[in-house]
Amino acid sequence: MTTVVLQRGRVQPVWAGHPWVFAQAIARVDGAPSPGDVVDVVDPEGRFLGRGYWSPKSAIPVRIATRDPSDPLDGASIGRALDRAAALRARFGLPSPETDGYRLVHSEGDALPGLVVDVLGRVATVQLLTAGMKRREQDVFAHVVRVTGARTVIEVASEKAQAREGFEATTQVVRGADPTTIRFRERGLEITLASTITQKTGFYFDQRDNRALVEGLSRGARVLDLYSFVGAFSLFAARGGAASVRAVDSSAPALATASALAHQNGFDGRISFDKADARQRMRELAAAKERFDVVVLDPPKLAPSIKDLERARSAYRRLNADASRLVEPGGILVSCSCSAAMVADDLIRAATLGARDAGRDLTLVHSGQQGHDHPTPSAFPEGRYLKSVFFRVT
Repeated sequence: MTTVVLQRGRVQPVWAGHPWVFAQAIARVDGAPSPGDVVDVVDPEGRFLGRGYWSPKSAIPVRIATRDPSDPLDGASIGRALDRAAALRARFGLPSPETDGYRLVHSEGDALPGLVVDVLGRVATVQLLTAGMKRREQDVFAHVVRVTGARTVIEVASEKAQAREGFEATTQVVRGADPTTIRFRERGLEITLASTITQKTGFYFDQRDNRALVEGLSRGARVLDLYSFVGAFSLFAARGGAASVRAVDSSAPALATASALAHQNGFDGRISFDKADARQRMRELAAAKERFDVVVLDPPKLAPSIKDLERARSAYRRLNADASRLVEPGGILVSCSCSAAMVADDLIRAATLGARDAGRDLTLVHSGQQGHDHPTPSAFPEGRYLKSVFFRVT
């Protein structure tokens, strides 16, 4: 067993439960591990801190997968971790007759760093993000089928992970038949997606609870859904009794899917689909003095890493200024960020300053995050990536 010895002064975060061992925290490596090998992490006195898989090309050479020195991190270990992940979801009622689309494995949050598994009805999608998980892919696929009963398992390749970890992968069906469509339910709403339209591992399940809040706020409301993708917020706003819903996105395939989902769920004529750059459309709507009772602003990731944070703060401020101008006095602005580098207070400050730039004031009503099927270690703030903040605008 290779041993990774940490530098003095770099032990505390790992001891406290942070799952990442950064390259600059390593004093020495006793052994010659290959990519994906199991390694022990110890402090300078040799005390065991954890065990994980070796990723020599990454800035994070070890991601802790277990704190149990008796756990060998073999195929059976992966199976036990998947069982624990499924048991946690079951405690929160997933899956259920109303919701059979959810995240089964959320990497570090389920002690399976480098692995993400989404369940979409009878299909499971898998991302292998580290050399260690890629080496054990057959164990992963077999246990996913065993735990979920999925008829089809799709590996979803990540170009960033491949470049970082030094392995090759292709998006492909690895178990079962190749589906042309993927069908699942979220809180009773029927979702049918072409397999080619899915983002990352399938669908943004992390926003489920926030979509439920928007649904509850939408009765009789004029709703604007910015960066709508396949219109999930729009669909639930329509089901909540919105007077009108406008979904804005720059992707024609995404809006075509959103339109098909509206038809599938009986919302024909209740949602309008607007192919446009959201920033430009906000300015045009403001110039036309259009106003909405609920505005959802859910842009793509603007701060992929900490070095992008200052630029992202400015971008979120501008976006929230534009969005604030469109909210009817007393209405609701839902401002979202999926950038892990940007904490909730950053987003609240950016939105507040943006609203002031627009001559508006915000009152914080609710601060949401990713759903309970996206758990994170408590010592791992990087895992708490999603912020969805609800404001009253005056």
